Amino acid sequence: MKKSLFALAAVGAFAGAAQAQSSVTVYGNLDMSATQVTNGTTAVGGTETRYNTRTTGNGDGALSTSVIGFRGTEDLGKGMRATFRLEYDLVDVGTGGNGNTNQTTTAGAADTTIAQNQTTTGVWNGFGARYSFVGLEGDFGTVRLGRQENTVHSVMTNGLAGAGNNSIGSIYSEGSNGASENRAQIRPYGVFVNRAITYIAPTVSGFTVEAQTANQTISSDTTAANAANTSISVTSGSVKFTGIKNLSVAYGMTMYDMNTASTSVTTADTKRRAQIATAQYNFGPVVGFLAAAENKINTAAGALTTKDTLYEFGLRAPLTPVISAWASGYTGTRASDTATSRADLSGYQLGLTYAFSKRTSAYGIFGTQNIKATEVSAASSTSKVESTGMAVGIRHTF
Repeated sequence: MKKSLFALAAVGAFAGAAQAQSSVTVYGNLDMSATQVTNGTTAVGGTETRYNTRTTGNGDGALSTSVIGFRGTEDLGKGMRATFRLEYDLVDVGTGGNGNTNQTTTAGAADTTIAQNQTTTGVWNGFGARYSFVGLEGDFGTVRLGRQENTVHSVMTNGLAGAGNNSIGSIYSEGSNGASENRAQIRPYGVFVNRAITYIAPTVSGFTVEAQTANQTISSDTTAANAANTSISVTSGSVKFTGIKNLSVAYGMTMYDMNTASTSVTTADTKRRAQIATAQYNFGPVVGFLAAAENKINTAAGALTTKDTLYEFGLRAPLTPVISAWASGYTGTRASDTATSRADLSGYQLGLTYAFSKRTSAYGIFGTQNIKATEVSAASSTSKVESTGMAVGIRHTF
């Protein structure tokens, strides 16, 4: 009897130890808002066109993206751990939608298949692909394999007073997101990278270095099939410094190289390079933010399609123990070697959050941004594009 009790106790202790060596966490974020967006264009001749969108069920998130995810670790011994993360964008949470056909319908036309995108959420409705990687951690640093955020993403958010929210008014604002269809978007990089290999070095004297690469190449040994050859590669790197109290500084660069055929240069082939430098400093009553970015897109032959030079400044401060506010603004220019068109870029954003608890907050956000041509090419029909949006919502994390 005593032996049986001892054996049961030993088994229970072993099970407890095994359980402590590995863990899986389910987490998520639900962000719902009432949103109003106005997109406008002004033609070269002065004709203005406005598009207004209102929704009481924006579920993809104006403050942050609605997601559900799973992450876990396993202790491998000798200071090593295995890790994984799976996360999905709940794109249609506002309507309860949770499926995806990967299709869209154009009026009067048959359904058209939509391919998974290299750098944004890989779906148009339902569950959207975000993180899906496995990794190893140890004294050597961290290695991750799979779909991950571009290493410059954390560089960018380090310099944003709005913390990379999904609303209009920041250089981070995307063309199509939960808060709006932002026609004046100028985001200099794609957040996610497929098939990425990322290395994060241990922090030394306040410095942390990251390197990332991703590639998919389709090629043929026969000359006749070379026209079908394609190559997509992404190379990124960043360095962050947090060795001085209250100060965080970061720099990153990402390069995209997309070729549709290995034996010829076509107009579809592009090379893109984005450089981002950011800083934030906690002054005590207020935190200051600064972001500078350059985004260059060239044809494979070297012609400059677009060059954006951008600067964003922002402040964030607690007004009370539960109310926090931020304000930011940006300015910049757009140029091109392939046309005479030039443009001024500008925008601003105001935001307010009220924390009911550590997990639940109400918020309000207002922002506007525009692309205003200073020189217009003969082929251009638009002299100004502007977007304005506001959102009031609730976010809950779990």
